[in-house]
Amino acid sequence: MTNVPPNSEDQSSSVAALGLRWAALRGMLASPLINADDQKSLRDDLLRELRTVERSIGSIEARNTFEVSAKIDVIKEALKHIGFGDTGWGQDLLESIRRDVMNMAHSVAKNDPRQPGHPMRPVGRSMETPTPGPAPQQQPRSES
Repeated sequence: MTNVPPNSEDQSSSVAALGLRWAALRGMLASPLINADDQKSLRDDLLRELRTVERSIGSIEARNTFEVSAKIDVIKEALKHIGFGDTGWGQDLLESIRRDVMNMAHSVAKNDPRQPGHPMRPVGRSMETPTPGPAPQQQPRSES
C-alpha cells in the first residue's frame, strides 16, 4: 500500500480524493472475505492504509462544506471504533456540527450579492433591451 503525503498539493491528496479512498477501504474491510485467516496480512495492510488516510485527511484544508462533511464522517467512524461513538452524545454533537456548517453555507450563499434576485445586485446594461433605431438604408444593386 502507498502512503499519502500529508501536505501534497497533488489532486489525489484532496479531502474529496482521500474521502473516496477512505470509503473504499472501509468497504473492503467490511467484506466477510477479508476476515478469513488466510487474508490476515491483507487485512492488516488495509487497516494501516485506513489509519494513514484518516491522519492525512486532517492535515488538508477542506475547500467546501461537502469536504467538511467528509471530515466529520471520518471522525465519527473513528470514534465508533474506540468506543466513543457508543455514547450517542458524541455522534449527536458531530451531526449537529455538520448541520451548522451546512446551514451557514446555505445562509452565505443566500446572502451572496452575486446571486440572481439579490436586492443589492447591480442591474447591468446587458439586462436592458436595446431600443430600435432607424433601419439602415439599403443601396439598390446594380446589375452588370
